[in-house]
Amino acid sequence: MNIEYLHYFLDVAKTHSIAQAAKLNFISSQGMSRAMGELEKELGCQLFFRYSNKLSLSPVGEELISITSRVVDDYRELLELAAAKCHPEPGREGTLLLDCQNVAMLAFLIQEAKEFILASDEIIFRESQNSQIRQDLLASVSEQGASRIPSIGLFCFFNHERNTDEAAITSLEEAGFQYRPYLRTYDEVMVNSGSALASMDVLSDEVIGAQPIVATNSHLYSILARRYGQSAISLSSPSFSLRRQLVASNAAISFLPAIAELTAPEDPSFVLKPMERPYEVEIGFAGLEKDLDSDVFKSLKAILDSFYEAHLDSGLYELCH
Repeated sequence: MNIEYLHYFLDVAKTHSIAQAAKLNFISSQGMSRAMGELEKELGCQLFFRYSNKLSLSPVGEELISITSRVVDDYRELLELAAAKCHPEPGREGTLLLDCQNVAMLAFLIQEAKEFILASDEIIFRESQNSQIRQDLLASVSEQGASRIPSIGLFCFFNHERNTDEAAITSLEEAGFQYRPYLRTYDEVMVNSGSALASMDVLSDEVIGAQPIVATNSHLYSILARRYGQSAISLSSPSFSLRRQLVASNAAISFLPAIAELTAPEDPSFVLKPMERPYEVEIGFAGLEKDLDSDVFKSLKAILDSFYEAHLDSGLYELCH
C-alpha cells in the first residue's frame, strides 16, 4: 500500500474537498481523485459519496479515519525509530532531520554534499515525497521542548507557480516555517543512450508524446498528462530505480532536472536531452528560522553555494538567493 494515499485520505476527510486536499499535498485535483480511487479499489470499499458540488464520507470512510490515523502515526514512529537506530546519538541537542524529496536528492545534492551528510553526526537523512515532508515538518512543531528534533525539508516543485502550491506553503508558514527557494531549473528527457532520440539535438512535444512515458506520481504527472495526453503515460512511480530501468531497456522515456548533467554520476544507459518547450522545476528548503540558521545546515548550504555559484554559466539553472 502507498502510505501517501493514507495521508491523502485523511486530508480529503478533513477538508471535505478533493481540490483542497490536493493543494495541501502539492498534487493536482486529478491526481488526488485518482489516488482515492486506487485506495478504494485496494480496500474494496467506497470511502466517499461524490456529488456534483460536494463530497462526503461514507459510513465506512468515517469508521476508517481513526485506524488510518493510527497507521500513519505508527509509520512515522517507525521512520523515527529507524532514523534513531541508525544515528549514533539520537535526539541530542543539535541533531537535524533532513527530509529530502527524492528527485531533489538525485539531481540537486552534489556528491560532496551527500558525503557531508553521511559523515555528519548531526544530520539524520531521509528520502521522502513532498507531502510526507510537509506532514513531518508540521508534526515536528507539535513535539515539546528538547524532545523536538529540528527538521528541514528539501522540496522539489515541478512547473512551480506560487498559486499552485499556495495552500501547502501557507500551511507551513502559518505553523512558523519559512520556505526559501534555492534554485530554478527545468526538466530534460531521459532517453536510452542507444535510441534514435539520443541523436536528436532537441525533442519536440510531438516526439516526446509519441513515446511511452514513465513519470513520478507527483504534480509532474498532471503536467505531463495535460501536455502529452494521459494515454502517453504508461506508468507513474516514485521509484527512480524503476524509471531508470525502463529507460535503460528502451521501454519508456522519463525526466530529470537539467542540473543532473552537472551533479549525477555518469550512467551509460541513458542520456539527457533538452525539450523544445521545457517546464520549470524549483528546489527549495523549508524549516524553522533557527533550524535554517543552525551551524550544521549553514555548513551544508556553504557546500551547495560553492558548487552552484561556480557553475552559473552552465545555463542549466538560476539561483533564487
